[in-house]
Amino acid sequence: MKKMKYLIIVLISLSIVIVSCDTLDEEIVSGVTAEYLNTPDGLDAGVNAAYSFLRSYYAKEDGNKLSVFGTDEYTHGGHGGDWDIDRYGAGLNAENGRFWSLWANFYQAINSCNAVVERATASEDLTEEQKNPKIAEARFLRAHYYFVLVQSFGDIPLTLEETQGVETEATRTPEADVYTAIISDLEFAIANLPVTQSEFGRATQVAAKHMLGLVHLTRGNNTGAVPLFKSVINDYGLALDTDPLARYNHDNEQHQEILFSVQYEEDPLLTPSGNHSHLHFRPWYEVYASGLIRALGHGYGRPWIRYRPTGWLLNNFRVNGEYDVDSRFTEGYQTVWYYNTTGNALPEGASVGDTAIYLTGKDFTEAEVAAIEARLPGVQAGKNLYSWHPNAKGKPWSWYTTDGTNNNSINIFPVPWKYEDNKRPSVNHAEGSRDMIVYCLSETYLLLAEALLNDNKPAEAVEYINAVRQRAAYPGKENEMLISAGDVTIDFILDERAREFNGEQKRWFDLKRTGKLINRYTMYNPEGQTNNFIQPYHLLRPIPANQLTRVTNEMRQNDGY
Repeated sequence: MKKMKYLIIVLISLSIVIVSCDTLDEEIVSGVTAEYLNTPDGLDAGVNAAYSFLRSYYAKEDGNKLSVFGTDEYTHGGHGGDWDIDRYGAGLNAENGRFWSLWANFYQAINSCNAVVERATASEDLTEEQKNPKIAEARFLRAHYYFVLVQSFGDIPLTLEETQGVETEATRTPEADVYTAIISDLEFAIANLPVTQSEFGRATQVAAKHMLGLVHLTRGNNTGAVPLFKSVINDYGLALDTDPLARYNHDNEQHQEILFSVQYEEDPLLTPSGNHSHLHFRPWYEVYASGLIRALGHGYGRPWIRYRPTGWLLNNFRVNGEYDVDSRFTEGYQTVWYYNTTGNALPEGASVGDTAIYLTGKDFTEAEVAAIEARLPGVQAGKNLYSWHPNAKGKPWSWYTTDGTNNNSINIFPVPWKYEDNKRPSVNHAEGSRDMIVYCLSETYLLLAEALLNDNKPAEAVEYINAVRQRAAYPGKENEMLISAGDVTIDFILDERAREFNGEQKRWFDLKRTGKLINRYTMYNPEGQTNNFIQPYHLLRPIPANQLTRVTNEMRQNDGY
């Protein structure tokens, strides 16, 4: 099965049309005609164009800051802006360009989908067998774009027809009506999409069922969600891998657990704007010890230092206080850096390959520090040995050196291996080629458990949670990972989702869906603990100012903004 390559191709009538803009100049991106869309190749090209907009949001700073910031999992690192999105401060407003980027790109995407659906449906040159699977792909994508928008902004303009010129008025459609359109699109997709595609990355019936189940769950329709999730798990021959991290293998991006992913390529001509996550989650390691430089290789890379894990997230992987039961942290995070150059002065007695930085979850005694120094050449107490233990020096969720001094903890922290990308041509090349997983099978299990719990069926829900937990256990520790029906709560499911999908652009939506955003943000995010600016109106994002000022009618802003 080959990997799908998106064609960045836009019909003349779609050229830079954003809903309700009257000040943008039209720019012809491609000379594709309407007649071309009525051919099999043209229809395929139109659908491919609709996929390309996924790259504007997934594994990009715009998308990450709207889904990773302001949650219990991650807070801001030392570099980059938009910290007010993380702290729900004054800068989280209608003028913030992150919201406009999401709005503008996704409405362009929706218009591309509308063109495919409308023109293909009307075509007399294509058979139903040729049209319907492609229309189903476009409707799946349209549903996906609207789903992100409606969760973010609430009532939004809903258009299911192609915009072929400048429109100067816009009306916000009630949220319930937007969801009705989303559900209709996904039901058509399920009925007309194939089970598998010849190109990996295209929408499938399985992905559509998973997404429709998530939409129903978001709307509180657990009865509608449960059979869809069960069908994904039982009807397609899928199974959880024994390795909980196998789906992140950069050399095996067509893993059986991946239901839908955004495709990136090693060839810069095919992905001029690549996956940037390898930059964003990496700490500023090279300034914390001489003898370290940026490099392509296991554990180094180029740090942009945007997102650092909260102390809660790091400690969330513990079982009975230790990290030797659940493998997802020890195997899934980098916590050690080794000296990799003689170009900078090495500490006395240290050599390339010795330990330069050692991050740990323990609260050390002086004797333990001495033992670590003896065991790990290069480690110097109080300089490059760090702890995130909740009781370290009496400062919960903070980073402190072993001598008790705050060592600019905002810039040094464990980093998930799942974002590493060593296939770039150079260490400073920003465009990564790793695909971004959007839906996967272990999420289906946990969403099903959530729906069952909401239906007061914790005894059934626990089976699906335990299936995910047991496969994450170190050999011989499987029973220690088991929970009982009495342990199943929404908070426990959110804890498990954080262990399984942290940083994957799901968390803000998860916390909103479950009614836990304000509670868990203020409990676990350092900004929430310190500033606590979050308010109930923050459950919706501001309608971008560019949208409001470019219409001739009056368009309502969300409350609080």
